[in-house]
Amino acid sequence: MAIEPNKIGQAGLNILLLSGPVLGVATKGFAPLLALSGMLAILAMLVQPASLKEIPWKRAAPALPFFIFLGLSLFWTRADNGAESFLVLILVIVFTFCLSSVFFKTTEEWQKKYRNRLSISLLLGVLASLTVGTYPILWPELFAITRNISNQTELGNIELLRQGNRSLSVTPAVVFLLAGLYWRKARWPVIILIAVTFFVTANSHSQTAFLAMSGGSACFVVSYFYKYSGRKLIFLAVTFGLLTSPIIFLKSFEHKWVANYGPQLIQQKASGEYREWIYFVYAKETLTRPFFGHGFEATHNFAPDNLEDYLELARERRLGMAVATSQRNGTVQAHAHNLPLQIIFEFGYVGAFLFLPVLWVLLNIEFVKMGRAVRAAAVGAVIGLLLFAHSIWQSWLLASLGFLYFYISILYQRKHQNGD
Repeated sequence: MAIEPNKIGQAGLNILLLSGPVLGVATKGFAPLLALSGMLAILAMLVQPASLKEIPWKRAAPALPFFIFLGLSLFWTRADNGAESFLVLILVIVFTFCLSSVFFKTTEEWQKKYRNRLSISLLLGVLASLTVGTYPILWPELFAITRNISNQTELGNIELLRQGNRSLSVTPAVVFLLAGLYWRKARWPVIILIAVTFFVTANSHSQTAFLAMSGGSACFVVSYFYKYSGRKLIFLAVTFGLLTSPIIFLKSFEHKWVANYGPQLIQQKASGEYREWIYFVYAKETLTRPFFGHGFEATHNFAPDNLEDYLELARERRLGMAVATSQRNGTVQAHAHNLPLQIIFEFGYVGAFLFLPVLWVLLNIEFVKMGRAVRAAAVGAVIGLLLFAHSIWQSWLLASLGFLYFYISILYQRKHQNGD
């Protein structure tokens, strides 16, 4: 008995109902979750080839030059797994487009039920993430306990700190999207949820989560009271930060901005001087290949030829963590821990200028039911998530971003779903 194409697509969409549990306890699972659901969505569309023409691929046209450049950079990258990460990036985009297309081919009644189910799943995931995130406050010894368990058996590798940080870093964007959905129906519970998220992230071990929540909250408040589209301002700020990042981080290290001007919170909790040294190394090496960069994912386990010279500078600043980490694995760090610096280090100024049209298109995506404040908060939270911590090419992060785009598209219904 043949399976109907819409049943295959609905099965793929239903798999995403597990996004809540994944968000709460296993954020790394977003990659296999999106892969499985995306493959079923592709299968559903292949059964009806005519539906492939309905996918609005033209929306991605402004990004094509940048993606071609990314592919070409694989020829000069030092990264061993650059091609694999590039494939993951392409697949996430294809999966996301196909899942959105399959969703809008279902009936309106099914769409409404699915939105509610997925939103409830995510709400439960947010609550689970916040509950786990309270361990530094309520049970500080839990980290040591889980680490001992992980050291004793491979099957018990819990990675509480890493998992908790990842989950909390994605949570603010989800919280603001849920806030937009439930704001009129349950304003005070939404306000309480935002306040609790702010408190938990502020007291967590994840500075990224707190930055995402702070950025989202600031954008939400400003946009709520100030009725002006800040897209141009965001674009100009990101452009300036991207193009000047090597110079800024060189000057920061040379003049000890963190030590001289940074708050104690940045110096201690965020390891400000250690990050300042990492940024200095990547900024310095960026200028050795300023036009085309070092290639796709070249920041991953980067080992400059003159690493010992940089380590000497770290010793002069008494950055024992930097010296110990670099001597142990022979690299500066796992990655650059800075999105603007990562882009310009890997792709140079040519790639940076090709990236800017992509950014402009993303900032100008229109959704029918998405309020300005919610939109600004979601953008602020995602920028905070990406800015100073994770490598953009990590599979779990790419899958998380793909899922967030899918959730926004079905929740707020983008204009001209089947148009260009």
